[in-house]
Amino acid sequence: MKNIPLDFPIKFYNFSEEKVNETITKARLRIFYKGLNRNGGYITDDFAEKLIATLPYAPVKGIYEENDFTDHGEAREEGRIYGIVPKDYNFTWEKHKDDDGVTREYACCDVYLYTALYTEAKEIVGKSHSMELYKPTIKGAWRVLNGQEVYEYTEASFLGLQVLGD
Repeated sequence: MKNIPLDFPIKFYNFSEEKVNETITKARLRIFYKGLNRNGGYITDDFAEKLIATLPYAPVKGIYEENDFTDHGEAREEGRIYGIVPKDYNFTWEKHKDDDGVTREYACCDVYLYTALYTEAKEIVGKSHSMELYKPTIKGAWRVLNGQEVYEYTEASFLGLQVLGD
């Protein structure tokens, strides 16, 4: 049996000079796109809307060791929360040309990073990241699409937006 994809690559692409207050700085995050994703997950229009509804208060989390962020951690409960998606997250669909030359339309939102509390939070933009889904909330089914087996989601919520580092 195949493993259901729980992680999707994501990208912080703008670290704003705009401070929410003296301890929090705003950044912008490119999260996911609809259709077939690189990890074998398939996101429909309906599922995308359901998933977006779970964005408010999703944590930006990471494990920081030896001058860089590391991985997801064994239980996905390790590390610390470096920020959060605010209630008013300024959601938009934005087109972006990826490294493979394909232009995709991404779900994008603002996040607040705790840059005064954790100095390494200033390093988050430009690092590798991953959207994590909360396994107990995932529903869907495997299906064949253009000869490839994919997992089509019908339900899920965010566990976090994980900083992975270099």
